[in-house]
Parts: sequence; C-alpha cells; structure tokens
Amino acid sequence: MMRSLYSGITGLKNFQVAMDVVGNNISNVNTVGFKASRVNFETMLAQTIKAGRAPQESVGGTNPMQIGLGSQVASIDKIMTQGSFQNTGVKTDLAIQGDGFFIVSDGNAYYYTRAGAFTLDSNGNLIQTSTGYKVQGWTAVQDPETGERYIDTNRPIGDLVISAGMTMPAKKTSNVRFEGNLNSNVGPDSFTITLTDDSGVDHDVRVWFEKTAGDLGADPFSSSQRYTMRIDINNDGTADVSGYMVFNEFGRVEEAGIYAESQVITASTDGSITGSTSLSDGTYQGIVLDSSGNIIYNGTVNVSGGSFTISDPDITSGNDYTVILFPPTPITSTITSLPVENGAELVIPTSGEPRFYEADNPTNFVQVDYTSPRYTTAVQVYDSLGNAYTVYYEFVRLGNTSIGSESFKNAWIWRAYTASGEPVSLVDENGSTGVGSDSYIAGLVEFDESGRPVQYRGLYYDSSSSSYELSSDELRTIQFDTGQSGDGVVTITADLSGITQFSGDSTVNIPWQDGNPMGVLESFAINEQGEIIGTFSNGLTDVLGQIALAVFNNPAGLMEVGNSLYAVSSNSGVPKIGAPGSGGRGTLIPGALEMSNVDLAEEFTKMIVAQRGFQANARVITTADQILNELVNIKR
Repeated sequence: MMRSLYSGITGLKNFQVAMDVVGNNISNVNTVGFKASRVNFETMLAQTIKAGRAPQESVGGTNPMQIGLGSQVASIDKIMTQGSFQNTGVKTDLAIQGDGFFIVSDGNAYYYTRAGAFTLDSNGNLIQTSTGYKVQGWTAVQDPETGERYIDTNRPIGDLVISAGMTMPAKKTSNVRFEGNLNSNVGPDSFTITLTDDSGVDHDVRVWFEKTAGDLGADPFSSSQRYTMRIDINNDGTADVSGYMVFNEFGRVEEAGIYAESQVITASTDGSITGSTSLSDGTYQGIVLDSSGNIIYNGTVNVSGGSFTISDPDITSGNDYTVILFPPTPITSTITSLPVENGAELVIPTSGEPRFYEADNPTNFVQVDYTSPRYTTAVQVYDSLGNAYTVYYEFVRLGNTSIGSESFKNAWIWRAYTASGEPVSLVDENGSTGVGSDSYIAGLVEFDESGRPVQYRGLYYDSSSSSYELSSDELRTIQFDTGQSGDGVVTITADLSGITQFSGDSTVNIPWQDGNPMGVLESFAINEQGEIIGTFSNGLTDVLGQIALAVFNNPAGLMEVGNSLYAVSSNSGVPKIGAPGSGGRGTLIPGALEMSNVDLAEEFTKMIVAQRGFQANARVITTADQILNELVNIKR
C-alpha cells in the first residue's frame, strides 16, 4: 500500500479536530468570559530510506533520505487574552481587567472563572447565576469596641453574604476636625480724625482698639464686647489716652469713656500747680485747662507719693485750673470729651452709633466700622447609644492682647456648648478640667504671622489673683455627661490645625467627626478593588466584604469543567489568592461583563484553511487510489 494513503488519513483527522475547535470557538462567540482555543500540528514518524553520510577525503557528505508518515495534533491551547467589556448596569456583574479568576465554591471544591455574572440568593449569598456556586472572598470583621469593619486578607476565604437588614452599630464621637478661616479683620476698625483748633491749626488724632484681659469681663463670650480704646493725640505713634468702649452684636455703643482723673486746683504760686491723686506712682499724660477751657499745658505729669507738680509759665497764682490725668489702665472715673488743643475737642460716643466727632463741628465725624468678633459653628455628635447632640463651638477674637504675663498678636478664645443644655467642661491634655479649684472658661488658639495655629491653651479665672490666666497645658478637648438621655460621658478632642486666620470671611466648619447613629443597610456597590461597600440609613458607608481573585503561573493549563468554570490541573500551578489590584492581579469593572475573546474573522479564516486542508488531504487519498488502480490494470 502507498504511504500517502495513510498520510492523507492523518491529515483528514487533524483537520477534523481543527474544525471541531473552530466550531467550538464560534459557538461560544457570545459566551461571557469564554477563552478561545487553537490547534497546533506536528509531524509524525518519518521512514528513513537512507541514512546520512559524513564527508570523506574525496567525496562530500550526503543528507539522510526520509519520507514523512503524516501529521498529528501537537496541542490544543487556550488563548487567555483579555476580552472586551460589555456594560450591563447590574451592580453584581463584574469583569476583570487584567489577570486573575473569580473563585466560586460548591461547598466541596473551588472552581475558577472569568464569567462575572453574579447575583444574590434568598440568603444573601453572592453566587454564580448559572450554577448557584458561592463567590468566595473575605467577609468584613467588626471591631467589638469601635464597631468599625475591616478586611483581613490574611484570613481564609469564604462565602460572601450581604443580608438585608444588616446594621451599622452606633458609635460615640471621640474626635472632630476643623477646617476653614477665621477673619482676622473683625472688631472695631481704627481711624484718624482731623480736629481744628481756634487758631485754625489742624490736629490729627488717631484712635484704635485692643482687647485686654480686663476687657473679658465676667463672660468673654457675651454678645456685647468690650474693647480698650487707645488715643494718640500727639500723632507720635504712641497712645496718650486710654479708655473703653462696649459694642453690642449690631455694632452699636452701649457704654464708653476715657479713663481720666479730673480735679479743679487753685494755683498757690505763679508758674506751677501742685495737687494730690489716688493714682499710683508713675508718668501720666496730663492736661491743664484754665477757667475758660483753654489748654495751657499738654504733656507728661510725674506722680510720686500721691502728689504731683505741673510747671508752666501761664499758670498764675490764685486762679483755678482743671487738671486731668490720663492713666493707661482702667480706673472708675471717666470723661466723654477729650480736649486736644485750644478749641479742638473730640467727643466720644457713649451710646448708639459709634460716631466720634469734633465738639464744635459735629459735621466732622468718623463712624467706626464694626464687625462682630464672634463666630459660631456647629456639629452633630453622638453618644454610645447613637443619640444625637448638636455641639456649638464659639470663637471670639482677642487679637493683639496680653493675658497674665504673656502677650499675643493673633489670639482667639473658644468654648463649646450643646443645644440641649448639657454642661460642657474643657479638658486639658492631662485630663484636668481646670487649674487648682479654678475651672477652664475657654480655650485659646494663637496664630502666627502666616495665619497658622501654633498653640492651644486653657483660659481660667484665677480666684486668688482675681484675674484671667493661661494654663501651661494644651487644651483641645471638651466633655459632657449624657446620663439623662444617653449613656455615659462623651469626650471629644478637636483637631484645630486646619484653621487659618486671614483677612476674609469666617468659614470655619467641622466637616468630619468619627461618631454615628445606628444605621440599616440600604444598598451596596462593588468597587475596583473588589470591596463591597454598603450604604446605610444613617448616611454612612462601610465595607462589608471583599471579593478574592486567584492567579496562576500557567492559566492556560487550567482544565475546563463546564459552566464556564476551570479547575486546577497538574500543569496550571497552584492558585495564588489575594485582593484585586494586588500581586499582579487585575482590577474589577463593576456593572460590566467580559465578553468572549473569539475573533470571528480569524475563526472564519481558520475554517477556510481547515476546509482546504481537508480537501487537499482527501485529494491525496483519491490520487493514491487512482495510482493503485492503474497498477492493478497492468495485469489486464
């Protein structure tokens, strides 16, 4: 018999296999997650007619003479290339971008698939739609103390369950974070007014306001804010006269005055006048007026031992003179009209609009622009049972001030109170609510010249010295008891580092706090890392679990077991299980499915090649048959 007959038979068989593979590929052109296969051929045995011969001295070598005996299937390989994606909008549909396989279990063994058409069963299990096999991953572990859920990928994988009615436990607020700006340009603005004396000479008088410890009063957070008023009547840049002014929340004056001790003294000698005072020893700004109200002396006065002497050539013995001394610190006696020079007098507003004006020319006035130094923001916090409390944080700007022995350029004080009236205590870093027997009244935040907070202190009223003092310990924590309506004490530490102080609108807010009320699961979604994120009725989200992916050293070596599933084979390698996006594993595309990677154009081309190959091998057989027929006919 002719060898070509059997070679043709092997060709026919091989191209039948090729057609079978092409047919399977085409039939799965719309199968989710399907991976196409290809056929590789190789030669079979070859019959050696003559062996090769090595070169000799006089002749060259010859090649071996062999006749092939046909072909055989070398391999049927899976093409594990990425398929295209089809958006479905179904939240449980998942596609893998990159390497990896979903893991499903029938309760006895694990199977692997690229088909991510999943759904939930009646028990809340995430399952493969076609088989009911359960998708594997890690269920979130809940911390029994904090109630927070977290994923531990070091634990064994298991079934993923998303139960309706799943709850998020209530959590007590422990921390809040501040962001935003505190307006540095608040309080009464400074100004300069020009007064004209009887001689027609102009005098620039500058007025500005400061906040001192003495201005804090019994309630530093009162809607009416007191300021120390400084007046420079000599235009030399230093304050000559001090006073105070109280503004209500609308910027109207409630009371005001210039600190001054005024008395009428009869001169006993020409050129000087001597008087007594209750002021302490020191140097004071002083003014001497004659009986007509003319200023005959405007300068410094030295007080020693409760007495003083003012020398001026215009002083005449026997005449009465009004002597006004201006101490820089508060005293009980005040005046509301400040003589500056002969006929030039500044009137201080004591109620109503903050309008400073020239005594003999009321049309020459300056009205102080006032912006309330108080700013309040609120946050809702929770106790351990999930009861909500609205906590207000109130800030008041002190600005350039001194408290005790310390001076500050940009200081604010703050306090907290609840809408429901629970007493709120301030707690320093050592857990103390005050210094000695004196409780903290407020916290103090100091800002540097770049508008950033640099220190947080506690402000208290020292009962022994009857003055405001600052603690040396940091203070950022508040505490209140919820015993009447909730459970236990709520202690909240504020992160104030996100606050700035620039000239601009006050925008401080509290965008984050770490407490929450109880919540019930309303919906869920799956992200690119395979995390199942639940949305609860309290408006918060939490991780419920994470889908696992497996990668193999040789994914083409996996064994197909039907239902778009693969099983481990001896040549696939062991599965390496981990989270999506880690260890070379792909990421997930939620709401999409991976389509088959079959290329119809390529498959049709392979079909043509297989058909023509089959025809050619069939022609080999018929031709060999004709040759044999001719050989038989020789006998005839």
